[in-house]
Amino acid sequence: MAENDKVESDGTEAKEASDIFVFPSRLRSQAEGGAAHVRFQALNDIEDGPVVHLFVPQGFSVPDAAAYTTMDLGLLGGIDAKGQDVITKGTGADGLVTQADVVGQATLLGSIVGAKLGSAGIGGALGGMKALRDGIASNPYTETQYTGSNIRSFGFTFKLVSESAEEADTALAIETFFRNAMYPEESGAFTLKYPDKFKIDFYTGGDKNKYMPHINHCYLVSFNTTYNSTTNAFHEGGQPVEIDIAATFQETRALTRNTLNEIEEAPKEKGSEE
Repeated sequence: MAENDKVESDGTEAKEASDIFVFPSRLRSQAEGGAAHVRFQALNDIEDGPVVHLFVPQGFSVPDAAAYTTMDLGLLGGIDAKGQDVITKGTGADGLVTQADVVGQATLLGSIVGAKLGSAGIGGALGGMKALRDGIASNPYTETQYTGSNIRSFGFTFKLVSESAEEADTALAIETFFRNAMYPEESGAFTLKYPDKFKIDFYTGGDKNKYMPHINHCYLVSFNTTYNSTTNAFHEGGQPVEIDIAATFQETRALTRNTLNEIEEAPKEKGSEE
């Protein structure tokens, strides 16, 4: 349990008890003994929202990825690859440009000029037929182009099996917590206010776990709930014994190396809250 979520000696908590949900109930004592758990907190523009503590799910993965495409550099790529000698020496005895280069580039330029003049069929066909007969193709000098980093998404799955009606009420409150924070509020007749962001931290006891991934603020983009997936049992009050939840969070922005390091270098001492 994070330091500011602990119960004080007089029975109160740093946050209101109604704003902290711990499942299962034994997690509270086990966390104080050093058990690993994950902490979710809803955030909005006005105040920090409720907090949920759950055991860390098995098989948690981090999907770091970058986006790339390809770019054909063509003639400029050839000049870059071969150096300025390709221009200064030209096609002479010591030149780097061969007759095949001339045919290949003529084919390409003929197609471009033909397209501009509305005679692409003639320009392209003449140059293309010569290149085809000579078995020559223009080198596109294709290179990989970086286009950005993907925005990371994180999936969490939890099976909340309640041993009492009170625990079942907590499980339902956790379900409601996530669902409410996922939806926007109306801010006018034609506008919506963004849903809450989430702050997600991994803990070992009261300390942030430096060995688990550090996650930037996220939005909850999908939330699936299954009731009594392996049983048909209910508590006396009608609460389902099992609630399975699957939540997918997406970071609010793509990271750079700088912002990733800022997240990972954030204070991790006991009780630290970013």
